Amino acid sequence: MLGLLAACSGQARADDNVTTELQALKAKLKELQQKVDSEARKTRQVDAVQAKAMPMPGTYKALPVESCAGGKVCYKGVTLTFGGWVDLTGIYRSRNIASDTGSVYNFIPYQQAHNFYVPETRFSARQSRFSVLAEGNADPDTHLAGYGEIDFEGAAQTASSVATNSFNPRMRQLSLEVDRSDLGLHFLAGQSWSLNSPGKAGIDSHGVDAPGVIDFESVPGFISARQPGLRVWQDIGPEFKLAASVENAQTAFFGGNVPTVGTPAVGPQGVLNPNLQVNLTGPGGSFFNSLNNVSLNQVPDFTVKAAWDPRLGPYKLHVEAWALYRQLFDRFNGANHTYDTGSFGGHIFAELIPKTLDLQLYGSHGVLGRFTQTPFPDAAVGQDGTVLPLTITAATVGLVWHATPSLDVYSYAGLEKAKANFANVGTTPFGYGNPLYNNTGCFTENTPAATCNGNTKEVRQVTAGIYDTIYQGNYGTLKAGVQYSYTQRLAFDGVGGAPKTDDNIVMTQIRYYPF
Repeated sequence: MLGLLAACSGQARADDNVTTELQALKAKLKELQQKVDSEARKTRQVDAVQAKAMPMPGTYKALPVESCAGGKVCYKGVTLTFGGWVDLTGIYRSRNIASDTGSVYNFIPYQQAHNFYVPETRFSARQSRFSVLAEGNADPDTHLAGYGEIDFEGAAQTASSVATNSFNPRMRQLSLEVDRSDLGLHFLAGQSWSLNSPGKAGIDSHGVDAPGVIDFESVPGFISARQPGLRVWQDIGPEFKLAASVENAQTAFFGGNVPTVGTPAVGPQGVLNPNLQVNLTGPGGSFFNSLNNVSLNQVPDFTVKAAWDPRLGPYKLHVEAWALYRQLFDRFNGANHTYDTGSFGGHIFAELIPKTLDLQLYGSHGVLGRFTQTPFPDAAVGQDGTVLPLTITAATVGLVWHATPSLDVYSYAGLEKAKANFANVGTTPFGYGNPLYNNTGCFTENTPAATCNGNTKEVRQVTAGIYDTIYQGNYGTLKAGVQYSYTQRLAFDGVGGAPKTDDNIVMTQIRYYPF
């Protein structure tokens, strides 16, 4: 009996031990569950904080500090890239055209002018430039970019060369770009190079494949402008892009200040009808210079462009073609008159020898006066208010030899040629390139201005130069160059003959790139 009781007592103690162990295990399990719940709460709190820190759709994502590339500045998810240079240009011209770093070829004087016999020498720092590109990602597929660029080629009345040389900063480019990588679609709004300006690859919204010369007026045959407007372009495969733009329209009429109502003008042509109006002068407070005319255009310029960048192994090739629609406009005898024009052109950049020899070709034809380097007018007017558009043919060819990694040697040849357009009223001449205009005084110094009209027919130029990298390192890049150009200005034949003139131009340049 005692044995049975002892056995029962031992069994009871065993059951108690098992119960105790189970309770201990439950307690540990509960403790672990509490820890898991606590960690889960912490995780949810961290996620909530991060969610609050993340940008709403349509804003920039914060980029990690380590993602900022060298030479760039990153701030709140926006990457800033600075560019530009400090420049000093030396200028010598055999004919004095009283111009700065850009040679206005249409003002090379004939023998009739005193300045035909006077050379021109000056220094200028006005090609110095500053730019900034701001970029960020709104989401993985949407890229935003803002670009601004200024130089010092502005010249208000206070910009005297006598003492202070206080030339004005001016807006070259200022634009916003939106790119959708998933759609291959791009959009630009603001001021940029016109779509008919040549690019070096694809549709370049900020740069231009200009002849690499020192003269700010470039080479005749290079067509370009910078205009405010809207642009959209689409990637069609990896090699082809198609673009369209609407841009601010302006018309440069022959004679410059074509009269407004009640202000007839007498020039090489007869007296224009006082009821003709083609432009206006901005009043005070209009934010236009009161000395500059604004033409009466009522629709913007429309441009379409196709660009092709085929893959040819180590060779780079870029081919593009464009077409431009412009409407010219005037008001005469109480009625509006319009004249629709079409122009076209293209550009080729090709590596003939990879990284050694480059070819640049430019060509265009149409009503392109204000886009030319001469520059030509866009149109003349008849005595009855008829708009007389001027057709321009322009072409340039250039070779750039990268002789060493630091030295470039270049040469260009270009021309811009106008087709005459005129209308006479009896024996009174009107228009541009009229053979009845008086040119008799163009060949003799100090003859009356009315005896030398000499409408420019063609401008030709050959240019050659070198550009060397003197230093490139942690403190930026220092470059220097020198170039020579020979330019001819040829006039239409008139009474007394067809005058012509020329200019020998030498330019030097030292340029420091701090970025």
